[in-house]
Amino acid sequence: MTPMDDRLKAPNDNWLQRWKENNIGWHHVEFNQHLLNHWHALYLPQGSMVLAPLCGKSRDMVWLASHGYRIRGVELSPLAIEAFFKEHALQPRIEYLGDFECWRDGPFEIYCGDIFDLEQIDNSDVNAVYDRASLVALNPDQRIHYAQMLERFLPEQAKVLLITMEYPQGEMDGPPFSVSDDEVRALFKQRFSIQHLHSLNILQDTDRYREKGVSQMLEHVYLLK
Repeated sequence: MTPMDDRLKAPNDNWLQRWKENNIGWHHVEFNQHLLNHWHALYLPQGSMVLAPLCGKSRDMVWLASHGYRIRGVELSPLAIEAFFKEHALQPRIEYLGDFECWRDGPFEIYCGDIFDLEQIDNSDVNAVYDRASLVALNPDQRIHYAQMLERFLPEQAKVLLITMEYPQGEMDGPPFSVSDDEVRALFKQRFSIQHLHSLNILQDTDRYREKGVSQMLEHVYLLK
């Protein structure tokens, strides 16, 4: 594997260790408010397939399923996937596709493996992507590769609800990384029209970032279509 290939792999070791230690401060028990406020902007019919990259054990997948959607999650940590199915009293069956271990039950199918191997799977049935924490988890090289990957395999009519964070990158090491509006537009302008839906100042409600010396932090919500 070349040095460039190394940079384009997901941050595997650190991510797996954080799940092993239960150091998962990014995980929220409540549903994401941006999802609740803006999902309707996709005008997605029930039964549609929603891709949730780097999904962890997010309860947002349960909210989507409760509104009639099928969910395809992608997650590196088997501990996260096992926890998701256990916490929701699901009994998954497991099969193997390419380099992925796929856990399925009801409307959920969660693939355990590296996000950058996603093209090993047929994603022609994906109608939308819910990216709450994927783009901001990736370094700049990985973000370019991630955007190009989505451009290659997503069907023509697929839409994306994208949530990013923006803060002075020099004040804190990522992840989560700061992703500016200009970068979002540069990454996705070849494939998508980009609509900025909302911005929210979250620093006042986020002690762990203030304690690291971050002076300002915004969440941005985008609709890509």
